[in-house]
Order: sequence, then C-alpha cells, then structure tokens
Amino acid sequence: MKLLLLSLLTTLALTANDKVALVIGNKNYTNQTGLKNPISDAELIRDTLKGMDFEVMEVYNKKLKELSDELDDFMDKAKSAKVAVIYYAGHGIGVGRNNYLIPIGASNLSVDNLGRKLMSLNELKGAVAKANGFGVVFFDACRNSFFSGQIQGLGGGRGSRALVQPTVRRGQNILVSFSTQAGKIAKDDVANGNHSPYALALSENLNSSKDIRLVMGSVRAKVKKLTGFEQIPVDENQLDGEEYCLGGKVYPTPPMPKPISTSKWITPTNSICEANGGKINKDKICEANWKNAKKICYVSGGRLPNINELKKVVLDCRGTNTTNNNKNHDKTTTKNTKNIFYQSCYKKEGFGSYVYWSSTNNSYNKKNAWILWFFYGNRMTYNKNYAFNIQCVREMN
Repeated sequence: MKLLLLSLLTTLALTANDKVALVIGNKNYTNQTGLKNPISDAELIRDTLKGMDFEVMEVYNKKLKELSDELDDFMDKAKSAKVAVIYYAGHGIGVGRNNYLIPIGASNLSVDNLGRKLMSLNELKGAVAKANGFGVVFFDACRNSFFSGQIQGLGGGRGSRALVQPTVRRGQNILVSFSTQAGKIAKDDVANGNHSPYALALSENLNSSKDIRLVMGSVRAKVKKLTGFEQIPVDENQLDGEEYCLGGKVYPTPPMPKPISTSKWITPTNSICEANGGKINKDKICEANWKNAKKICYVSGGRLPNINELKKVVLDCRGTNTTNNNKNHDKTTTKNTKNIFYQSCYKKEGFGSYVYWSSTNNSYNKKNAWILWFFYGNRMTYNKNYAFNIQCVREMN
C-alpha cells in the first residue's frame, strides 16, 4: 500500500505544471469609458506564455464575483507550480497606498467601499506568491484619466487618477511590473494599433533565458521607444540572489546557456497575423499589405526581410533569381519550376510557392515595394496596398 501511494504521489508531482499563468482582459465597461485593446492584449500575452510552455487560464470581461472565483482557481494551481504569472489589461486606479483593478460593472463607488467593489492588486500578488519558486504580476492598467471622478470622496487631482507605485511585502518572492509610472496614464495602443506598447514589449521580450529583472529592463526600453518617452514602466521586486527566468528552464534549476536558433526565419502565428491587419489564406500562410506586413514581423520578434535576403534563399537553394526585364526570364523561371531540389529547399525554410513581401522600396516609385515569387524565383515590384505572403527574419547574433 505504501509503495502504491508513493507511486501515485510521484506521478502527480511529475504531471503538475511547472509554469502557470492567468491572463485577464476587461474591455466592455458600461459605467466607465470603454477601452479598445485589453482583450487583444491579453490574447497576445496568452499566446506568448503558451509558447513558453505555460498552462494559461483566460478571464475576459468579468464582474468581481466571477473574477474572484477564477483567481481562487488559479491560486490552487499556483500552489503546485514553480512559477506563477498574472497579466491584467483594463482600467485601474490607485487610492492612498492601494492599487485596484476595475471589474466590469463596478458602480456607486466611494473611498469607503473600494475594497468590496474592486479587486486589489494585493490579491493578485498574494496569488502568485503561492508558487514554490517565484511569481510575477504584469499590470497593464490605468488608461483612463476620467475614472477617478466617479469615486465619491476622492479628489480629482492627476495623482489620484493613476495607480500608485507598486509595493511588495517582505518575504514575498515576487516581482510586480506596472506599465507606467505612478501618476501617469498608460497608452491603450501605438499609432492606432491593436495592442498597448507594454503588451507589445512584453510579447517581444518575455521568452528569454535572461533573469526576469534583466528582461524588464528591455521591456522598459522598448516602451519608451514606442511612446517617445511618454510612458516608462516601473517595477518593484523581492527576488533575492538567484536566476529567475520565465523562458527556458524554470527556477530553481540553474539557467542553461541561451540556445542558438537553427533558422533565421520566423513564421507569424495566426493570432499575431490576424490581430495586426493580416489574414490566414487558403495555403495557411499569413498575408497582409506591406505596411501591416512590417508590423506583423515586428510583433513576431523580427523584421520584414529585404529583397537581397529573399534572393539569397533562392540562390542558396540552387535556384536562379531573375526579374521581368531579364532577357532570359522565361527560360530561368521554367528552369526553376522543374528544379526538384530548389522547389523542396525553399519550402524547408518555411516559404510557400507564392509571392512574399520584402522591406525594400522601389527606388523610382515609393508606392511600390519589391516582392519575390518563390515558385518561379522571380522578383518584381508591386503596389504596397496589395496583400502578399509574409515570412519574417530574426536578427542573428
């Protein structure tokens, strides 16, 4: 019996997820000004964390009771995990020394009842603190400068409109990151896009073998760049003396050397493609106009390749690159279509047989950019408003 019990406990330990996350997005406010991007932001971080082997719970547009129930379920999972993460996007406010997220349907608020009608940031911190290793809270909130005026007994000064500086109690092995400084308003998007600058920066930088404290430095730099230094994320942590990594191996396992990618190419995910103006075509490839193609590659963690980089794929695959005005154009394209090695090789690099955008402008007509049709090995220029396939390139060290 003892052996059976020991075997069962060992099995449970092995199947418990080491990394758990809860993403919360509140958008459909009725008593406060609505927001544009919290759901798409939460979905972006969900996809990012799933790509890092997190077990992710999702909560969208919930009232306080439902939100509290989901947080309780997440806390139970966190107790058996090594790493616990919460990401919140929506309205938030700081009153005195306390920070709150705003559930859907919150109304008739006063300074005296905030603890009963809103969810405290301390509740999120307490949930991630249950992890056996460490916890992180990402608070992408405080986007609305008008909300404080709806709280009875609260002055309307700017300092009361945004979340106060987060604090971490002694003994909690957690990091709290807030998307902007105390007293400041966080942006809901960048250039009328589909994501907040903070969500974009997190998605680009989280999957790293670096310590989370170093990662947040990269996030801070990216947000400052995206917002022209109008928004600066801040964080406070109680992480002492160890390597704490969200990507790769998790604490307390010593961090492994940063892996070297075997490919320079990045294929955009369906969610990133569709969230940034693209669509998945019948060949299951992301396609978009030139402007959105550049944005999709940026959000994917890379950039749109230039025409010479696409041309190199053709040449490296033993194909011949040509243009429409080449006198041997027809012979060259026919040769490429019959070249079995070439037709197999470029597909192994992640490309399809149709047309792909490059980042290279037509020097004579800036409304056009260069494209490459891989099936024929043919490059030409085309109007940037047309939708073509997208494959992104990562910067190789």
